[in-house]
Amino acid sequence: MLTMPPSARVAEKWTTVDPIEECRQALHKKAFAVHHPLAGHPLFSIEALAAAAERAAKRSGDLYADVGDLSLTDKWGSVPAPTMPIPEIIERIETAGAWIVLKHVEVDPAYKRLLDEYEAFVREIAGPEGSKLLTNAEMLVFITSPNRKTPYHFDAEVNFLVQITGSKNLWVCDPNDRSVTTEEEIEQYYGVSISAGTYKPHAEEVARQFTLHPGDAVHIPTHGAHWVQNHNEVSVSLSLNMEFPNWLQADVYRANHYLRRLGLSPRSPGQSIVADRSKAAMIHAMRAARKNARRLLRR
Repeated sequence: MLTMPPSARVAEKWTTVDPIEECRQALHKKAFAVHHPLAGHPLFSIEALAAAAERAAKRSGDLYADVGDLSLTDKWGSVPAPTMPIPEIIERIETAGAWIVLKHVEVDPAYKRLLDEYEAFVREIAGPEGSKLLTNAEMLVFITSPNRKTPYHFDAEVNFLVQITGSKNLWVCDPNDRSVTTEEEIEQYYGVSISAGTYKPHAEEVARQFTLHPGDAVHIPTHGAHWVQNHNEVSVSLSLNMEFPNWLQADVYRANHYLRRLGLSPRSPGQSIVADRSKAAMIHAMRAARKNARRLLRR
C-alpha cells in the first residue's frame, strides 16, 4: 500500500503559484507551477488503479505498459511489450522497472468529476476568449516504478503533469526554441508519427527543471519538449489534457508536412492568417474526400 509522505502539500482546490494573470499570459507558451487537491485521493490508490486498469484493458488502446531501462533518446513504442500481465506488473511495481499508462479513466463518473474540477480551473486561467479554444478534457494515469525515465518527447495537447504519489524531476523546454524542437519535427508529429521529437544534447542546458511532490503540478505547453526522471519510490501521476481545434495549428502543420515533401519551404502557423486558413481548408477537404471514399467502398 502506497502512502503519501508527511511533507506532501495539501491543497483544498486547484491554485496557481504565480498570479493568475501571469499564468494566463504563459498558458500554451511557458511552463508554470500549480498546486492541486488530489494528493492522497482514494481513487488514485494502487488498489483503485488496479481496478481502473482492468476496466481500461477492455477498451481498445486505453492501456499501455513497458518494462525496462530507457534512455532519453528512446522513442514511444520502441520498448518491447512486457511478457507478464499488467495486473502482475502493478502488483510488482516497486521492482518491475515499469511505466503503465491508463487512458481515458474519465469514462468512470467518479474520475470525471475530478476532471471537471481541473477543466474549470484551466478555463479560469485561460479567460473567456482563451477558453473558447479548449475542448476534450481527458485524464491519463501514469504508474511508474522507482528511478524510471520517461524519454524526451513533446505533445499536441494543453497538458498539466500532476503528481499524486512519489516524486520526480521534470525538464520542460521552450516550445518556440527551434534549436530544440524544429518545424520539421512538429510537421512530422502531425503528419507521420507522434514520436517525431529527437533529443538534442544541449536540451538539458536550456530546459527549465521542476521537482514535483504530491500536491504539485506543472503546465507543459503545447510542443514543449520534456522528459521525466522518477525518484527512488513508486510514482502515481496524471496527465490532464485539453485540445485545440484542428484548424488552429494541427491541420496547418499537416499541410506544411505535405508542402515540404514537395520541396517547398512553407510558413509556420501564425505568420499569415490567410495562408493558415487555406492550409487548414485543404486538409479538411482531403479528410472529407477520404471519408467519402471509404463510404463508397463500403457500399
